[in-house]
Amino acid sequence: MQKTDTALPILEVRGLNKYFQLHLLDGRVIRPVIDVSFTAKSGSILLISGKSGAGKTSILKCIYRTYLANGGEIWYNSLSQGRVDIASIDEAEVLRLREIEIGYCSQFLKVLPRVAALDVVAEPLVRRGMAFGEARLEAGRWLARLGLDESRWQAFPITFSGGEQQRLNLARAFIASPRLLLLDEPTASLDIHSKSIVLEMINETKASGVAIVVVSHDTSALASLADETYWLSDN
Repeated sequence: MQKTDTALPILEVRGLNKYFQLHLLDGRVIRPVIDVSFTAKSGSILLISGKSGAGKTSILKCIYRTYLANGGEIWYNSLSQGRVDIASIDEAEVLRLREIEIGYCSQFLKVLPRVAALDVVAEPLVRRGMAFGEARLEAGRWLARLGLDESRWQAFPITFSGGEQQRLNLARAFIASPRLLLLDEPTASLDIHSKSIVLEMINETKASGVAIVVVSHDTSALASLADETYWLSDN
């Protein structure tokens, strides 16, 4: 195991670029992310804000490596692998980082269709070796905190409303206790009560030493928690 350098930020994005070629639309190219650079530190919240289409979600997907960057570097200060450039390491290394160190919560829930909600949330803990029963107990605690009634825990997520699916997604992300947590519009589909709970969870996670990068239009709710805001201008 390589030793991480605690003097460095946990994440350093340098000159990040991402473009998409629309082959079905005259082959035109759109460039949502142009020369983006920022850092994120452990125990801090970086809020990325900007208009719709400015590239906020694309940045998160490049960091998580569900998108391949077209240019730039994404340096992550890993406990297990040392300092690595996520933009260029091989897929096996990326998967190991996702398994233990980097978490991602998208706006949309994508899980196996016939798995109970409780097991969807418990799955990250089971992957790490926690006993199935213990993982389910912990998952239940998160679901209860987020206001999902116990009568729904054995239901399939496809039967949930949009807000319920988002709370399920959030429970799954937070239960994993990553070192770097990427949140995409975490309060978008939530009622006022659920939003207050999620903001509390984000603040507690920050206090535990996790680095959080969040993209959101809901700056009124999240700006007060953020240590820094990165504004994306129109490209």
